[in-house]
Amino acid sequence: MVVLVTGGAGLLGAELIEKLVSKGYAVRAFDLPTVDFWRINGLEGVEIFKGDVTAFDDVKKAVNGVDAVFHLAAILPPLCEKNRELTMCVNVGGTENLLKAIREEAPRALFIFASSVAVYGITASEEPPISENHALSAIDNYSESKMRCEKLIREASVTYTILRISGIVGAEFFELPDVLQYRADQRVEFVDRRDAATALLSSLERSEARKGVLNIAGGKTWQMLGKNYIEKICEVFEIPAERRYSEEFTWLDWYDTSHSQAILNYQCTLFDNFLSDLKRIVLQLYR
Repeated sequence: MVVLVTGGAGLLGAELIEKLVSKGYAVRAFDLPTVDFWRINGLEGVEIFKGDVTAFDDVKKAVNGVDAVFHLAAILPPLCEKNRELTMCVNVGGTENLLKAIREEAPRALFIFASSVAVYGITASEEPPISENHALSAIDNYSESKMRCEKLIREASVTYTILRISGIVGAEFFELPDVLQYRADQRVEFVDRRDAATALLSSLERSEARKGVLNIAGGKTWQMLGKNYIEKICEVFEIPAERRYSEEFTWLDWYDTSHSQAILNYQCTLFDNFLSDLKRIVLQLYR
């Protein structure tokens, strides 16, 4: 089976590609010519395909002959809020190109789309957890672009799975932003990058996920308040926990992942395990 991964040079894309290769899939990794493919260079079974999702000819060539498409390429926060035109061109226009190319070149291909829990809008005043049946609400460029993409996919003649993924974190040292993108007292539930990649892979292999929309988040051990999450991260990094938080509630919350976990079986990393992995990485950096 040949699978295409757009955004293949990114952190999530590379994590997914490594898992796909380990299962014996032939992978076509699609990303911009200007990005560095170092994470996947040299992996057996991976074809590097340099192109732009906004260029239909590139997309058409990339899609030719594939059995499945993982669409991860997107302009992400906070950059997406600085340039609406670019965000809609890449996120929505790129999705349109892929769907059109699939119709022409690979009509039986499965389309797996990395959407976002941002499509639920601000839910802080509601009773958690937030389920897949929650109404959608565009509150910024990013959430609007993901909502528009989901609509395009549902209306297209493709077999699809839509994963609404929460904030993704990796067990590696990272810089905290000057202002955190959530309030100190806001409910947050992130997901380990390895688990997000497992969910994507399982979406390919589990027929129960077809024509489905699934929340992807870390699970109950990851459900906490923003300040508690940051305190634990800062403790591992051995840096002060006093941080500036958003003054307004944003779109992060706690999510009902009972359905997605039952189908995809991806929640393999407890939050405490993530912290342990993070601490080990930090210690290796500063030995």
